[in-house]
Amino acid sequence: MKLSEYLPETPALAKQMTDLNAQIGMFQLMKASGDVGTAPTMGLDHVVNTWVRHQMAYRQQLVMDIQTIAMSVEEIRSPISHITGEVFRRGIQWKATKADPDHEQQERFTKFLDDCNVFDQSLEEVLKQFHYDINTVDDGFLYLAKEYKTMDDDSLRSKIIEIRRLNPALVEFDLDAAGLPKNAHFLCPIHRDDVQDTPQTCEHPTCKLLCQPVMYKYYHRNKHIYLFDSEVIHVSKFSPSETYGWSPILTVFEKALTLIGMDKNLYRYFFERKMPASMIMVFTDDPESLRRERSNMAAQTRLDPNFVPMVAVSARNNRGRVDMVRLFHTLQEMDYLPVRQEVRERIAAMWGVTPAWQGAPEAFGGLSTQTQQLVVMSRVVEGDQRMFHDKVFPLILDAFGITDWVLELPTPEEKAEATRISFAQQRVAVASQLNQMGFTVKLKDQGEDMESISFVIEGESVPMTQFQGESQALQIEQTMQQMEQQEQQQQLQQQQQEMMGGASPEGEEEGGEEGGEDEGDEDEMAQAQLAQAKEEPDEDEDEDLNDSEQYDEV
Repeated sequence: MKLSEYLPETPALAKQMTDLNAQIGMFQLMKASGDVGTAPTMGLDHVVNTWVRHQMAYRQQLVMDIQTIAMSVEEIRSPISHITGEVFRRGIQWKATKADPDHEQQERFTKFLDDCNVFDQSLEEVLKQFHYDINTVDDGFLYLAKEYKTMDDDSLRSKIIEIRRLNPALVEFDLDAAGLPKNAHFLCPIHRDDVQDTPQTCEHPTCKLLCQPVMYKYYHRNKHIYLFDSEVIHVSKFSPSETYGWSPILTVFEKALTLIGMDKNLYRYFFERKMPASMIMVFTDDPESLRRERSNMAAQTRLDPNFVPMVAVSARNNRGRVDMVRLFHTLQEMDYLPVRQEVRERIAAMWGVTPAWQGAPEAFGGLSTQTQQLVVMSRVVEGDQRMFHDKVFPLILDAFGITDWVLELPTPEEKAEATRISFAQQRVAVASQLNQMGFTVKLKDQGEDMESISFVIEGESVPMTQFQGESQALQIEQTMQQMEQQEQQQQLQQQQQEMMGGASPEGEEEGGEEGGEDEGDEDEMAQAQLAQAKEEPDEDEDEDLNDSEQYDEV
């Protein structure tokens, strides 16, 4: 009796289990030395994923409206233009990362600085567009167009042929139903027309490359162009997330519309004049006579500009009373200028631009206030430059294979001369204090400028008691040396006096009183000075002779 006769479904189930194990590798996992577990990879939340997938229906129009507002409203365009101008004010510069860099790497990239795409744009112009998109839409997309080539060993090489800025309204993240990127479409770098839904080898007969996952989709001329993650640089500044950012213009959207309405109101008020500024109301029971009188006064005024009309008003029944009703309020009544200034400052504060950078006259009230505004603006500019140094330039240089050089944006605000001297003095003061504590202080590099001077600290600190004892011993030693020098000087003076005393006549040495001896000593010193003066030439006479030689004979 066979087992299949009692359980006829067992062979079919065993075959299904064998096929399933061959597909998922269950046998290999069971034979492994330990258990392996992997945390689940979660995509975007269902609500966020649904919103991201459905917003593409109106994202193009939304981004275009934001760009239009950024270009048309002066209070938004001005601060963004100031930031972009300050970030790139001193251009893009090279900086070597080691002592002996490879200049061929620099030459390889130099041509892209002046002409980086088919529109003959420089790299700085493309990066300015990229930076403007970041500050307006909060999404900047930089496209690195590459040319791929397979080598003899089936390896893949690439080189950049152009650098372009992509319109944020036309770029979409390629997400699957679970909200995961790089999991919906796959394509071969060489044969990009064959888009696959699963990771597999390229179906082209002569190609053996594995299809790579797609990260972005670019809508171009009614079709999607699939792009890899290494071909696009995406940066968000204000609200970075897994996908798109959140435009700061949406935060100040009502304020921007308010400014647009105020500008239109002024335009109609001063230019179009479609509505009269005021209306005159006359209380009368005979409007026909009023009309005739008004026509008569208008005719008299045309004939004589100096004509003064006379109007009779009844004081008994208040007949002939005239009221003027204004249909427009003045700018002072509407507080137009204060309201506009308040809205303008709030919008500029969203980008960190102070009134001093917008030319507001009230921003230049004092030195401290103006300095603080400049500091705030400098920090904003440095933050944007750091964004390029950390997220943009390294990816571009890595795509070119440049390792010995880096690109940097110099700080626009250079330090003043007094500030640089102050920093150097502070470093010297700290080094002096460390030297007094017993450390060994040395210059780090010889031949440095005063601005970049630096010190190397070695050794250990000396206790205060030991340091004071050493200083006292040093002072005692110096005092002893000074006393010995004084004794030697006294001995020399005595020897000189004895020698001068032996050369004097005997009668003068033996004779008389102490006063006579002193006078003899003084005479001897005077004679010695006269003898020395005769031996040495007169310098004044030499100078007079030299002066006389400079003149010609008369």
